[in-house]
Amino acid sequence: MFRSLKAALLAVALAPGLGCLQFNDPCQPLVEDPDSIVGYLGEDVFLDKPFARHDNHAMGQLAADALRHAEDGSRAPAELGVVNGGALRAEGLCVTRTVIRKGPLKNGLLHEVLLFENSVVTVDLTEQQLVAMLERSVEALSQEGQPIVSPSGAFLHVSAGTTVRVDCARPRGQRLVELKVNDRVVPLPARTDSAIRYRVAMADFLLGGGDGYGSIFKDAATDLSRNPVKARVEAGKATDTNLTEAWMRARHGTEAQALREEGRVVFVNCARPGRPVVK
Repeated sequence: MFRSLKAALLAVALAPGLGCLQFNDPCQPLVEDPDSIVGYLGEDVFLDKPFARHDNHAMGQLAADALRHAEDGSRAPAELGVVNGGALRAEGLCVTRTVIRKGPLKNGLLHEVLLFENSVVTVDLTEQQLVAMLERSVEALSQEGQPIVSPSGAFLHVSAGTTVRVDCARPRGQRLVELKVNDRVVPLPARTDSAIRYRVAMADFLLGGGDGYGSIFKDAATDLSRNPVKARVEAGKATDTNLTEAWMRARHGTEAQALREEGRVVFVNCARPGRPVVK
C-alpha cells in the first residue's frame, strides 16, 4: 500500500473511538527505523487540537523551518516556510496521544505526528497573497474569554525569522496588526500595487487549495512566473515529513540543541489553551 494512501486511511480510521483498521496490520511502523532517535525535545509537546491549531507549537515550527530551508543553496531559496496545524496529528498507529514527553524523539513517532507525507513546493507569492494567507490562518481564532471549539486546521505555523502579531478582537480579515518576514516589514493592509514577491515553501496540499486556501493561491502552483519548485533530495522522497526528520537530526540532534517552542505568533485578545500539568 502506498504511504500516502495508507496515511489517509489511518487518519480516518484511527480517529478517537473508531479503533484500528482491520487489514494489512496497520499498526506496523511507517518507517524502517522507527526506534532510531532523530533528536531531542526540550519540553513536553501537546498534540490536542487547541495546541496544534490555536497556539504556537514546537513540532509545527520544526516542520516550517525544515520547509523553509528545503531549497537552501538553490537560486531561489525560500524566505518563509508555513505548515498548517491540521497536518499535526494526535492519532498514531492504533493509539491516540495527547502529549510527547520531553527528551529523545523517535523516528516512528515523528512520522505518525506528521502523517500525510505531502510534497513540498516553494513559490513566489505577491504581497497581497502573503497577507491574505496569514489572515486566513488566524480568522477562526477564538477571542479571549471564549472557548476554543473545533479549531481550524488552516492555522499556520511559521518558520524562524517571521513574526505575526494578531488581534482577535478585530474583525476577520483585519486581524493582522504586524507582520515581519526576516528583515522585511510587510505593510498592512497589503498594497494593491506592490510588485514585491515573497518566496514561500509549503505542502502541495495547501498550494492546491486545501484548508480553504484555493481562492488565495489560485494558479500559483502552475504559473511559471511564480517559479514553483518542488523540493528535492539526493536520496528518498522530499516530503514534508522526511524533510522535517532530516532537519530535526541536523539541528536538534543532541540534548544541548533540544527543540523548544518559540513565540513566533503573538496573540492579542485571543483565547489560549491551558497547559496541562504532566506528571
